[in-house]
Amino acid sequence: MWNRAKKLLHQFLNILLAAILVLACISYVGINSILFTEVINDLRLDTYVGLDTGFGLTLLVLLLGWGPVWLMRSLRNNR
Repeated sequence: MWNRAKKLLHQFLNILLAAILVLACISYVGINSILFTEVINDLRLDTYVGLDTGFGLTLLVLLLGWGPVWLMRSLRNNR
């Protein structure tokens, strides 16, 4: 009986972890979409780059460039 309860708890934790990972991916894409839209609109409508646009560009480069590269390197190193 305890083995069945332990197996059920393991399955529940796996499902919970999968749901958290899916929500993290969805939020990552959502944040990048919002930043990308704001930066493109700022660059297209303004003749100068303000503090908000610079901050948005920096975050966009970090999230789109550095994040996936770091993730792939860390996954490759764990193998």
